[in-house]
Amino acid sequence: GRHLEPPLAVADERVGLHLSQEFAASPSSARRVACAKYHEKLPNKFARRPHRTPMVEGHSVHRIAVQHTRRLVGRRFRATSPNGRFAEGARLIDGRTFSRIEAIGKNLFAFFSAVGTPDVVMHVHFGMSGRWSVADAARAKPTTPTTRLTLEGDGIVSHLSAMTVDHGGVDFFETKRAALGHDPLRADADAEALWAKVSGSTKSIGSLLMDQSAFAGVGNIYRCEILNVARVHPEVKGNQLTRAQFDAIWAASVRLMGMGFTLGSIVTVSPEEAIAVGKPTLRRWLYNSARCGRCDGPVRSWQIQSRTCYACARCQPLDGAAAA
Repeated sequence: GRHLEPPLAVADERVGLHLSQEFAASPSSARRVACAKYHEKLPNKFARRPHRTPMVEGHSVHRIAVQHTRRLVGRRFRATSPNGRFAEGARLIDGRTFSRIEAIGKNLFAFFSAVGTPDVVMHVHFGMSGRWSVADAARAKPTTPTTRLTLEGDGIVSHLSAMTVDHGGVDFFETKRAALGHDPLRADADAEALWAKVSGSTKSIGSLLMDQSAFAGVGNIYRCEILNVARVHPEVKGNQLTRAQFDAIWAASVRLMGMGFTLGSIVTVSPEEAIAVGKPTLRRWLYNSARCGRCDGPVRSWQIQSRTCYACARCQPLDGAAAA
């Protein structure tokens, strides 16, 4: 299918997450076993490396949602805002049940319920350095000046720091969700609707991949790696893409972000691919590199909307005639 169901994961106290060795039984258990075997094949030097990218990308946000589903959902908490920047929201969710959490792109939506009243929805966007820790009360660290929300109860303490923390009702959530694009890690992503948007745009595909109203959750590293895997130059306009090129981009988005979810790190080269090109420890094809990991050709870099983009001159020629 077009959607890779991510395996369940367990997190430590940081936004940086480590892959759990547990995989829940489900109709997708074969995929989960495959993910586990993939993880075991990776060289030890980076197989269990925590995710340390400053920007919390879409794959990390989904991992946080899985962790919090396990540890927070179904519990009632006392809610406070240590730095006062989420005081009203904390007051509204105080004593409510944390009923569910959803990840869409780089955004988290936490739902808090109480009998006979509408849900309160908290929206979180981490920005460049946010974190949402969960710890046993005896091991919880103190708050910091950036801690917007603390949840306490059932022997758990959770601290949230993020660029954006706001709240509203279900209508608030629906409005936010409608403004976001299609997330490669969600089963409800609609590739046909995305193709209609992309194929009607005069923006470059390099710009569209970073547009969260189109591809939700894709960041700069993924943009560069996805386009290299799909053999598409970043400057090709959306309305100049063939359907085959778009399909290759979407497939690469699903596969590479699925790998990132599984491993907790942006690794875009499989062990088999790395061995095939004679570079068994290769993690990424070209991001922040002078030479392409696939063909050893020169990598060009330039700015697209104030972010550095990378492309291989051989694998991703602008005329579309990529080297074999």
